[in-house]
Amino acid sequence: MAKTRIRTRLLAAAATLPLLAGIAACGSGGDGASGGAGSAEVTFWGWAPGYEEAVAQYNAAHPDAKVKFEKIVSGSKGGYAKIFAAVKAGNAPCLAQVGYESLPSFVVEGAVQDVSAEAGQYQSQYGDGAWNAVKVGGQVYGIPVDVGPMALYYRTDLYAQYGLKPQATWEEFAADAAKVHAANPNGYLSVFNPDDPWWFAGMSAQAGGSWFGTDSKGWKVSLAGDPATAKVAKYWQGLIDQGQVKSEQGFSPDLYKDLQDGTLAAYPGPVWFSSILEQNAAQASGKWAVAPMPQWQDGAKSVGNDGGSSTAVVKGCKNTAAALSFANWMSTDAAAVGTLVDKAGIYPASTSGTSVPALAKPSAYFGNQPIFDVFKQATAQAPKWSWGPTMTQTSSDLTDAFGAAVAAHGDLTAALGTVQNKTVDAMKSKGLTVTAG
Repeated sequence: MAKTRIRTRLLAAAATLPLLAGIAACGSGGDGASGGAGSAEVTFWGWAPGYEEAVAQYNAAHPDAKVKFEKIVSGSKGGYAKIFAAVKAGNAPCLAQVGYESLPSFVVEGAVQDVSAEAGQYQSQYGDGAWNAVKVGGQVYGIPVDVGPMALYYRTDLYAQYGLKPQATWEEFAADAAKVHAANPNGYLSVFNPDDPWWFAGMSAQAGGSWFGTDSKGWKVSLAGDPATAKVAKYWQGLIDQGQVKSEQGFSPDLYKDLQDGTLAAYPGPVWFSSILEQNAAQASGKWAVAPMPQWQDGAKSVGNDGGSSTAVVKGCKNTAAALSFANWMSTDAAAVGTLVDKAGIYPASTSGTSVPALAKPSAYFGNQPIFDVFKQATAQAPKWSWGPTMTQTSSDLTDAFGAAVAAHGDLTAALGTVQNKTVDAMKSKGLTVTAG
């Protein structure tokens, strides 16, 4: 199916985008997809640690099958652009690692294909939330790999030094932020990363927010109009204005230094940040621990997701049966999932994956705490969240607007308004019907 026709199907997306149903006729079967699970070679592009090892495990266990893994740069750093270009050139892989936040964009660009019929046999192996994450408009475009529940990373030594305990509420968190900075002008309870829009989305989701929705008239964008998102922006704005949290770039040498040397005492982050922390703040081994996220209301139980990926079936794949068989195997096989847990710090999307031994192991880095116990609980508390069809641009615009606001002592709430306007324009430029909410 041509890309323009896919866009036409999206023009008046309904609450579950039923107009996308017609895409199924142009999915895997229409592209000549055929073959059993072990009958043809499948090429798979991705970047996460552990993927290459999991592919090797699959090939060793399935001598009649062949999956060829090719490592590309992460999606946000050019990997997605490479996939789009390959689809247009007709030399795309059969499978690609695609973050849930970007899957709607791939649908709009005609870069993935509907595999609802073939993938249905695997649905029972995943929870509803994970399976919904690989659906757009009711159609399935791949297999879930992991989810990104958030929790509070905190330094046990610094919490003891400052007389703190893991905060139950965000109100307590703000009070402790003031306490820490008053006790140590060079120290901070936590940090705000203006260049990490996915983190901010997770925080908004925890607060009950929603940025994108659909109805019979089309898409609705509410980055600026959503009360929960406004509450989150106002909260962090207050901490920034009072100098009680540090502002710096996410995933940067400066951040890792501060997490290691004690400048920062806590970091609300996703499960996969555990691996990044261990790799980049090695000298703080034994000092970090994980606790549930602070809540907006005392006694509530809600978290946001930050991240999570699918193994998506790329447009033009002619071996969908083999591709889906491998993708499901990688997400459910105990050894493969264990490899991804060890190498990438993922939390599995499959129900069987949540029982792999790797998740139960105490972590020496985290003071011998079995940290995945916290994330297991958090996974069940994540609210429903929907992404928009132009997240590559939206995330870039949000990074720019938040960065400018922090640098110029501006306003995060105003920045959300700027991003909403740009997002609406971007969606309209693709022929989508959009209203701002």
